[in-house]
Amino acid sequence: MTASSLPFYVAEHDSPAKREILRAALRLFSERGVAATSIRDIAEESGYTNPALYRHFASKDELALHLFETCHSRVWTICSAALASGESFEEKLSAYMGAWLGLLDDEPEVLAFLADSARVLWPRTKPALRRRTMIGLARALMSEAPGVGGRAAGAVDLDVAAASLEGTLAELGRMIQVGVAAGPARRWQGRLVALFRRLAG
Repeated sequence: MTASSLPFYVAEHDSPAKREILRAALRLFSERGVAATSIRDIAEESGYTNPALYRHFASKDELALHLFETCHSRVWTICSAALASGESFEEKLSAYMGAWLGLLDDEPEVLAFLADSARVLWPRTKPALRRRTMIGLARALMSEAPGVGGRAAGAVDLDVAAASLEGTLAELGRMIQVGVAAGPARRWQGRLVALFRRLAG
C-alpha cells in the first residue's frame, strides 16, 4: 500500500496491525459512537486479538483520543491551507467551502466521528491542538467579509457569522449522510458560496 492510498488517519510508519485496528475503530466509532463500541468489537472487526490491540493502545479511550487528534489535525490543516490559498474574501470562501465539502465526500466517517465525539474528546486533547479550532478558521474567514464585524449599521456580528458558517456546513453534512439532502456534497459549493457572500454583505 502506498502512502497516498493510506487512510486519512493512518501514518506511513504504522504497522499493518495498527493500520487495521485504526480502520476498524474509526468505522465502528463513526457508526456506533465510542461509548457503544468495545475493545472486543474493534478486535473482531480488525481481525486482531485483544492483546494485539493493547500492544498499540493502552485502552479504548487512548485509541479514540489518538484517532480524534489525528483526524482533527488533518481536517484543520486541509481547511487552513484552503484559506491560505485565496487572496480575496470570495476566493477564500470558495476554497474553504471546497475543502470542507471535499472532506465530507471523501472522508464521511472521519467527519461523523469528529462531530459525534467532540463533546467528550475535545477537552482531553493536547493544548496545542485546542488552539487549532474550526471555529477559529471560520472567524478568520468571516472577519474578512465586508459586512461582518465593525460598528457600521447592519454589520453582522463576527461570532454569529462564524457560527452560522460552521453550523450550516455541519448540518448539511448530516442531511447528506442521512439522505435528506442529495450528495455529493461538492454539488452544494456554488449555492453555499452565494449564500454566505450575500450574508456577509
